[in-house]
Amino acid sequence: MSQTPKRSGWYTFFFILGLLALLAGSFYGAILLLFIGIPMWAVFGLPVLIGGYITLWVRGYKHPLFGRKTCLAWLAILSGAGVAVLYPLGHELYREYLSSISVPAEINQWQYNPQDADNKLAKLDVPATLTLQAPYPKLDGSTALYPIYAAFAQATYPLKAGEYYSDYVNLSKTGEAYERLFAGQVDIIFVPAPSKAHQAKAQELGIELHLTPIGKEAFVFFVNAQNPVDGLSVAQIRQIYSGSLTNWREVGGHDQRIRAFQRPENSGSQTALQKIMGDTPLQAAPREDVAGDMGGIIDRVSDYYNFSDAIGYSFLFYSTQMTAKKEIKLLQIDGIAPNHANIRAGNYPFTNDFYAVTVIGRENDNVRKLLAWVQSPQGQELVQKTGYIPFTEPATNP
Repeated sequence: MSQTPKRSGWYTFFFILGLLALLAGSFYGAILLLFIGIPMWAVFGLPVLIGGYITLWVRGYKHPLFGRKTCLAWLAILSGAGVAVLYPLGHELYREYLSSISVPAEINQWQYNPQDADNKLAKLDVPATLTLQAPYPKLDGSTALYPIYAAFAQATYPLKAGEYYSDYVNLSKTGEAYERLFAGQVDIIFVPAPSKAHQAKAQELGIELHLTPIGKEAFVFFVNAQNPVDGLSVAQIRQIYSGSLTNWREVGGHDQRIRAFQRPENSGSQTALQKIMGDTPLQAAPREDVAGDMGGIIDRVSDYYNFSDAIGYSFLFYSTQMTAKKEIKLLQIDGIAPNHANIRAGNYPFTNDFYAVTVIGRENDNVRKLLAWVQSPQGQELVQKTGYIPFTEPATNP
C-alpha cells in the first residue's frame, strides 16, 4: 500500500504559478491560433490541457505525481498539448514546406516601379518619339503585363516634381482591371482578351470595348522538373482538366495521381484555360484554407505547389522570368516547345495576343496618341525588351 506523499507549501505555490502561466499562455495562444489561421478546433486543446493540469495538482496531494492514479491527468495534459501546441507547430512547418515549393501568383511590383530610378523596366536607347502632357492616361492591367505598361508610362510621361507614377499606373490584376475600366476609373488596361463574363458585363452596361493588339504571348503548362513527362497533347490537357485523365502513368509518367492546379475565376490565365477547354467542362479547382488579413479562415482557389504530381499553367514570360529559381519545366504541346521562335511563327498551339483595351467613346487625345505609340517601332521595342513577342517586329537600329 503506497503512502500518501507529503506536500509542502512550495508544492501549492509552484502549481499555482504554473496554472497562472498556463492561463495567460492560453489566452494569448488562442488569439495567435485564430490570427494565423489554425482551425478553431485546435483551440479546444487549451482547456483540456488546463483541466489535466488542475487534476494532476489535486490528485498530487494524495498520490504520486507519476502513478496509476494520475495517468488520466497526464493523458489530458499530453492530449491538450498535442492539439493546442504540436498540431499548430506541425501545421506551420507544413505551411513552410508548401511555401518552399510554391510558384507565387505575384510579381514583385516594386522591382518594376517607374518611380524608382533603379527599376528593372525595359528602356529605350533614345528618347521616346511621344511625350504626353498632363493629364496622363490612367493605366491598369494584369500582373504579368505590368512590366510592359509601366515601361510605356516611364518612356512617355514626363512627370514634374510632386507628381507620382502611382497616380497613373496601377496593378489590379485582370479581373479587377476590367471592372475598373467599366466603371471609368482607368483609361487603358493591358490584359488578355476579355472572358465571356467580362463580355457579358460590357454588353449589360452598354459598353463597347476596343482591343488594340500590342504583343503575343504563349500560354504554357508546367510540371515538377523531376516529372518524366516532357509533353502533352491538346486533347490530354482537356482530359486532365476535365477530370477524365487522372494518373501520370496514362501519359508516360509515374504511377501517381495528377494534381491539376487552377487559377481564380476571371484571372487572365484562367480565362486562357477556359478558351482551351472550349465546351469541355472544367473539374472543380483545388482549394485551400488561408489566413485572412484580419484573422479567421478564407477558402480560396489553391496556389500552385510544385509537388511531384502537380501540373499548373501560366503565361510564358511569367513562368520563365518570375519563377526562374523554382524547379519547374515547361511542357511541349503536340510536340512543339513554347519558345519565342515557335510563338513568332504561330506553330505553338496556345499562342495568345494581348491588348490595350479601351472603351469606345471614352478615348481622349492622349489615349489615342499612346495607343498609336505602343504599336509603333519604339513601343514594340519595349515589348520585345521586356521579354514578350512584339505584335509587329520593331525596327532595328543600324
